[in-house]
Amino acid sequence: RNMAMQYVMLAALVASSSAFMSSTMSSRLTAKRVWTNKASYRVNAPAARKAAVPLRMASSTDAQYGKSFVVDAAEEHTATVIWLHGLGDSGKEWTKLASAISVPWAKFVFPTASRQPSTICEGATMNSWYDITGLGVKELRSDVEGIQKSIDHIHSLVKAEIESGTPSERIILGGFSQGGCVAIAAAMKFEQELGGVMAVSSWYPRGVADQPTPANKKLPVMLCHGEVDPIAKVEWSRKAFEYLLDMDMPAEGNVYPGVGHEFTPAEVTDMKEFIQRNCPPTFTVKLQKPLGAVMEEAEYPQGAVKIGSLKEGGNAETSGKLQVGDQIVRINGKLVRTEGFDRVMETLVAAEGEVELKMVRPIPDRDADWASLSGEEQERRYKDAGGVIKVCSDGPCSKQGAKNVIRWLKELTPPELSVTRCGCTGNCGNGPNLVIGGKGKDDRVLYGVNTVGKAVKMLREEYQIQTDPVVVQRILNPSKIAEFGISDELVRQGILASVTIRGSFETNRF
Repeated sequence: RNMAMQYVMLAALVASSSAFMSSTMSSRLTAKRVWTNKASYRVNAPAARKAAVPLRMASSTDAQYGKSFVVDAAEEHTATVIWLHGLGDSGKEWTKLASAISVPWAKFVFPTASRQPSTICEGATMNSWYDITGLGVKELRSDVEGIQKSIDHIHSLVKAEIESGTPSERIILGGFSQGGCVAIAAAMKFEQELGGVMAVSSWYPRGVADQPTPANKKLPVMLCHGEVDPIAKVEWSRKAFEYLLDMDMPAEGNVYPGVGHEFTPAEVTDMKEFIQRNCPPTFTVKLQKPLGAVMEEAEYPQGAVKIGSLKEGGNAETSGKLQVGDQIVRINGKLVRTEGFDRVMETLVAAEGEVELKMVRPIPDRDADWASLSGEEQERRYKDAGGVIKVCSDGPCSKQGAKNVIRWLKELTPPELSVTRCGCTGNCGNGPNLVIGGKGKDDRVLYGVNTVGKAVKMLREEYQIQTDPVVVQRILNPSKIAEFGISDELVRQGILASVTIRGSFETNRF
């Protein structure tokens, strides 16, 4: 019986990257949040993406690894996500993640690890980023040489993206399980500033990447972990989270109740928001000095500078492109995204003649309580957000599904539209209740918005938002979403030939 249980746990390690399970609200690891804004994108019809195609290897070292599969951006490509699979899987099996996350300006690259014997799987040959010798945390990361080889391979992919025109700060790494460990290590050790790194059901690469390079000392990191993961213990992510905070890095930790060594729709939502927040669409504006704008420190990311106000009739205002809250990424091609207020201002002062600014436009924080926002922020949202929706989250409305309504609205609306919680709106027995306003509307209350259909109808009638039918169906029927395929080398080797390994929203326990 113990041996059978061990095999089941090994199967989880190898194959569970392949599926989603039932959506659940995630809980945040308790620590100081280091951001307040999230970044924007456009939501209309489903993004049309090209089919995944293999990427040619760049060197003999890279040739030792499997094919990398690329899913091109549906719109103008301005960011790249490189995602690493888990033990025994392949890049091809993860390509559906691109459409699930649906960030239309992002290109996705799914590399495949090299084939090698796996000690933990009794020497079976499979795709592996490095050799795993056991299920203890030290054994999961003991192959330092193998990890370093995979780091070098991922670095070659990142450099290829940079050479093709994608700035380093617009590249995000990520991975599941073993792939997450390598993704963190590769991001921490890269010599140029990256956009961020995401690790799902993974562990920290201690002994390989204990400190970030100077360029990535402010690297955004998101850790996602199932609360009852039997393979990678949630405590490992908690310790990694605390370790990152001790280094003053902007870390986010998400724990998913009832989730094991799995991949869930809630994680997809969190990953999407992480990409939007750290690699939003960019735009460029050229201005003559004086710019006619007051600059301020931004809340997120660390060291960023934003426009605090625009001088009436000044060059910034008359350009028609800039608004309060926009952040500076590059000045005349020089990366200043996280250089800090003083250094950014020095660069602006030193710039001569026409100044070219590469900017991003963060969106309102959609997890906030309306009452917690400053008067200036509330006024800005009414003016610029394209709409303001406040969902009553007090007492009865909370019990009647206010959290679900907020989740629906976040999935159905463009991120620039303001969605927040608020206090009691009255008529509490007929909730959840919404206060709608902005976009030239006076605030008014809508009662009983308690179904997805009612939310869709409200968005169409009040804000002329045509919701994506694919997203609507995903909310209504999560179990109908196409499952990730799996490539389970343990099954192929016959070790677990009698065990059926399948993953979906409803069944994904190994």
